[in-house]
Amino acid sequence: MKVDAVTARYVDALYGLSLRKGELDAVRSDVERLAKLLARPGAEQLVFHPGRDRATRMSYLAEVLSGATETFQSFVSLLFDKRRDEVLRGLGEGFRMRTLREAGIVEGVVESPRPLGSGELAELTVSLGAKLGKEVRLTNQITPDLIAGVRVTVDNRMVDCSVAGRFEELRRRMQNAPLPTVG
Repeated sequence: MKVDAVTARYVDALYGLSLRKGELDAVRSDVERLAKLLARPGAEQLVFHPGRDRATRMSYLAEVLSGATETFQSFVSLLFDKRRDEVLRGLGEGFRMRTLREAGIVEGVVESPRPLGSGELAELTVSLGAKLGKEVRLTNQITPDLIAGVRVTVDNRMVDCSVAGRFEELRRRMQNAPLPTVG
């Protein structure tokens, strides 16, 4: 899931504040509990429904907020006060991504036409980690259209070593090649 810019700014603020207060682990736990609550069927309709008043929507979150740190409770209250409660939708993923970034870990996807073995995935992980200077965590996604080879997307970069990618590059080069003049 991609985290929008507004959510990312609020995540950065919550992360920084909880780090300064020495509550990072506790706040991370609060954020995870909130994300689990919002993942329940019908929860988003209760929390984000524009026709419901603030108190009603906040009451649904009481289960999470009752045992939460004061920092997290104040943060959620601020979001509702500023009418930025939509930030709660991506808060769990945003906080997880920020935690990984602080640890020097990046996640990526390896697309391939067939499932990769654990050895192949480990080899790609080590190779990319050395090039990026970070710990890399890869997941395999099956994309039969690639024909053969792999396409790796990690840390906002894509490396396409697939047959389909090479065909596309060849097509592009042929379309852009100047035609000889006759005459």
